[in-house]
Amino acid sequence: MDILLPQTQGEIVYIYISARNLRNLDHSNILDFRCRVYLKDDFVGETEVSKSSLDPDFKQPIPIMYKFNKKQKLTFQIVDADQELSNQLITQSNQAALVGSCKQPLAKLMGARNSLSQLNLLKGDEIVGNIIIHVTKKGPQIIGQKQQGPKVTEIKWRWAGVKLLDLDFFTKSDPFAKFHSVNGDQIDLIHQTEIIKNNLNPNWMGWETTEEQAFKHSKQLYVEVMDYDKLGSQQIGHVTIDYNEIKNNKRAEFPLLTPKGKNAGTLKLVELAIIEPPIEAVEIVQEEPKDPTFLDYLMGGWQMSLTIGIDFTFSNQPITKPDSLHKIDPNKLNYYQQAMKVIGGEIVAFDYDKEVPVYGFGGTPKLPTYTKNTMDDCFPINGNKDNSNCQDIKGILEAYVSAVPQIVFSGPTFIANVLSKAHQFAVENAKQNIYTVAMILTDGQIEDQDDAIKVLLQCQNLPMSIVIIGVGDENFKYMKQFDDPKFLKKHAKENQTIRDIIQFVSFQDFKNDIEQMSSVVLDQLPKQFMDYMHVNNILPVKMSSVHIGKALQ
Repeated sequence: MDILLPQTQGEIVYIYISARNLRNLDHSNILDFRCRVYLKDDFVGETEVSKSSLDPDFKQPIPIMYKFNKKQKLTFQIVDADQELSNQLITQSNQAALVGSCKQPLAKLMGARNSLSQLNLLKGDEIVGNIIIHVTKKGPQIIGQKQQGPKVTEIKWRWAGVKLLDLDFFTKSDPFAKFHSVNGDQIDLIHQTEIIKNNLNPNWMGWETTEEQAFKHSKQLYVEVMDYDKLGSQQIGHVTIDYNEIKNNKRAEFPLLTPKGKNAGTLKLVELAIIEPPIEAVEIVQEEPKDPTFLDYLMGGWQMSLTIGIDFTFSNQPITKPDSLHKIDPNKLNYYQQAMKVIGGEIVAFDYDKEVPVYGFGGTPKLPTYTKNTMDDCFPINGNKDNSNCQDIKGILEAYVSAVPQIVFSGPTFIANVLSKAHQFAVENAKQNIYTVAMILTDGQIEDQDDAIKVLLQCQNLPMSIVIIGVGDENFKYMKQFDDPKFLKKHAKENQTIRDIIQFVSFQDFKNDIEQMSSVVLDQLPKQFMDYMHVNNILPVKMSSVHIGKALQ
């Protein structure tokens, strides 16, 4: 029978964080620390503040939706809680509150042994401590929340003027600012800054208010910038500000207009902290999911192991030609390199030792430690016939770049022996709860269909998936048939179960967009993985409890 299970689009995981040996920026007192997490530049979440400890164990985890088919590179920033102004990512231009940071893909954090990682925290090139990250499916038992008492949101901000219009003849203006709440046609003064003498770029002192005080009647804030004079102050310029532009859109600069509508300079928000009211937790026991999911297996000890086969037939064109598919350009990855880095990288993340066997086919190898005089349809690109493993994606790409100039492209295109190698690895991997993914990269139609079909049928009863990636402009008509389980069913024995384990994709179908193609390829693997577990009645192993603060000491 053919097995079809519903596809998982994503699952919530929880990131628990500790830090060790943090650098204390305040020599008189130990700082209060908080950890913030970002996906690219977008704020994901933050921990609570840990008081006066250089080895904080944050109790509040960060929830995030994990998607196997998406690249999710996270940034972790440990900040000085006393200097933080907003939850925006701290950049080079705003480092006062930053203690240290690090970056790591979510997949690598989850694929680490016990989903537990220890990374260096950096500030510039200097190591300023360590961060310990534990990813789990189980969140805190407290998942409901309610407000404590009346809701009061505090606002702490500081404003400045930039290139203000000068109203004085012999000196510069003496500016101050008046902030008003707006109620229909009425305005009410809520704050007036100090006067800064003889300055067209004033930086006024910070002040505090609440959303309830400043925006009781509307979200509008009317600001007048005045030039002080004992005989009567004059307005330099004014502006009406929408508070949503500040809070939601992070807008910080607002042009001032004179009473006659001309440019009067800029009002600039230079510091902002919006402090939401505290919350009281309501204890609700988190329910365990009834059916196991893809992540239950991966986080319970199952790994994914990658094997790679690379086409070196003559149709790829010699690397001396400009249209060679194997052309090595230090400034641009070719299609083979892109597929290995982007698609392979997500799979290798769930392999503890990151050892990847990589073979070439269709070429005549002239490697220093492995040389043939005729075409070889299965040779190690690192030249080591006893150990074809390359270490992680970096090692794969280095071995590939080194090997390409030392391979004579020939033919024909035979993939059966490369598939047989992958089958051998899958047999051994199955004994260790490792799911094998064989990735075959080719630029044309294969010429050993019958032999390849025999191997593909042998792979059906193993924890294994096969991804065939078409590189170049061939139509790949025959290769696409492998993507249909009905095609293999015609060649199988009557009682053999045929799983949908083969996927063919072509660069040209995705307009050479590797990110989009990677998403489609990786989208199928969880389903194929779960098909195997379902057919063989294999249940996940429950993760043992790990104390994050002590696990890596």
